[in-house]
Amino acid sequence: MNILGNVRRIPGGLMIVPMCITAVINTFFPQALQIGSVTTGTFTGKGTMAVIGIMLFLTGSQFRVHEIPKTLKRGGAICVLRLLIGFVIAWLVTRFFGLEGFWGISAAALGVTMVSCNPGVYMALMDHYGDGVDKAAFGLLNIIAVPAAPLFIMEAASGAGIDYMGTVSTLAPFLLGMLLGNLDENIRKMTGPALPIMLPFLGFCFGSAINLFAAVKSGLSGIILTIIYLVISVPLMYLLDRLVLHRPGYGAVATCSVAGIAVVVPMMLAQSNPAHLPYVEAATAQVALAVIFTSFLTPWITGFIAKRDLKKTTRRRPPKKISPYTHRATQNNAIAAGDFTHPAGLRHSKPKPRGPMHQQSAG
Repeated sequence: MNILGNVRRIPGGLMIVPMCITAVINTFFPQALQIGSVTTGTFTGKGTMAVIGIMLFLTGSQFRVHEIPKTLKRGGAICVLRLLIGFVIAWLVTRFFGLEGFWGISAAALGVTMVSCNPGVYMALMDHYGDGVDKAAFGLLNIIAVPAAPLFIMEAASGAGIDYMGTVSTLAPFLLGMLLGNLDENIRKMTGPALPIMLPFLGFCFGSAINLFAAVKSGLSGIILTIIYLVISVPLMYLLDRLVLHRPGYGAVATCSVAGIAVVVPMMLAQSNPAHLPYVEAATAQVALAVIFTSFLTPWITGFIAKRDLKKTTRRRPPKKISPYTHRATQNNAIAAGDFTHPAGLRHSKPKPRGPMHQQSAG
């Protein structure tokens, strides 16, 4: 059975397939994941931060110091635009529609979704399409993936402050890995193959927060939220990658997926601001549906852009030019070797010796 090969055929499948498995288990047999000890810590949200921390360390260990400017430019620009999109949408909705929002979509649901980014889906896609700098941006993307980012956006939209310690705690494992990987090449070689192994476990953790029944209950409002997220995020991120970063576009578009951990953020937001409490249940269901849809749609969109860019690159690639000196040397070598398969050898080849029967008939 080629299970791994079939999973890898799906863009981002190393994370999406495990996420779907635990989402189904959490929907129909939720107690199966709550038996405690190692099982609960490995396959539920209780292990999410630990898995992300390990992945940050592994990513940092593969990060070379000379790549810092490229990574900050590429990953930093993506993070800034994602935060800006989330802040503007949250501010506009709160300003003109209040916390209730519009079309059954609350300000909490919109704010949490618009700023969200799923680093696991991004890393799975960059493991397939990206380069080393794209993968190193995983560390920066985790800054906006943790619950602190949407909480900060919603608080900033209402005039509150910034939690800097959340950013520091997210970057610490990445910086430690980068330090050790640059000091010792053997550490870099040891940790290199480990990153793809962590992707399924991150998928298990994210999926354990999704209840498919609750996602379906959100109905039309959850679908509208997903459409709003993709219609706004994908074009803006694509234009950033193409016009500002001068890249093919698939790297930034790969960040347009809602993280599974965003499902718990509406409740956290209500705990910090009780005014959001009436909208928590609907917002949680809507965000869960957005997680499911974007986990499938974003890899497909990213793969389409990557494959289209590959076709364009292949068409534009000029034919390989052969120097006249190289061509002449090839001819001379073919003639000297009597290579009858080379055109030059055919022109200068010796006649084949006649057989005995041919010589007698000729006499």
